[in-house]
Amino acid sequence: MRLALLNMCGKISDELVTSFHALAQDEYVKSLVPFRFRAFGTARVEGEKTVWQQDSSFLQSADLNGYAGGIERRFQPLGEPARGFAEELVRDSALRRLVGSDDFLIGCHQIRVVAGDDQIGLPAPEGFHRDGFDGVAVTVVAAENVSGGISLVREEDGEGREGDVLLDRVMAPGETLYFDDRRVVHYVTPITPKYPGVIAHRDVVVITFDLQRDGS
Repeated sequence: MRLALLNMCGKISDELVTSFHALAQDEYVKSLVPFRFRAFGTARVEGEKTVWQQDSSFLQSADLNGYAGGIERRFQPLGEPARGFAEELVRDSALRRLVGSDDFLIGCHQIRVVAGDDQIGLPAPEGFHRDGFDGVAVTVVAAENVSGGISLVREEDGEGREGDVLLDRVMAPGETLYFDDRRVVHYVTPITPKYPGVIAHRDVVVITFDLQRDGS
């Protein structure tokens, strides 16, 4: 299966929603006005057990991410509300069936993108892309005063040739999109304020899945 939509409303706590206000600025955004705030953590999942790692660095190749790839990025460590949400999400039976394994590594990105009257917010400044993992789960936690933010997923043959659009949707808070990162590319359109004079923000938790094969 290339992608699936799941309802994870019951796993989103008030503490998780509030924790987005404390995120630090993403120092790797190429803008004079910051529009992305972020925390990150990694963990090993074995069955029902999730063991969080101390390192909060993140590296993608420049081939995968022409915007911020090729450098080791370090972010604010993931807080307890986001860790708790991630642990619940990866234990979900429907998601486990999509992942196809009970033994994997995860990277968990907690991200807020903001926009104002004079600054658009770019959820995916690199454009259509892959993240470089086996699977990815994107959960929209909140969206306030947002115009735009359309999630797009399309097929790609691995050599840059575009295929069919599989998803064209403004995801609602509580929805989780899981997709096979090896078979599709994804993008989210820029956001602007729906009502002028009021800051817009879109809050998501992105979890990447790295399956463990051959005892690795």
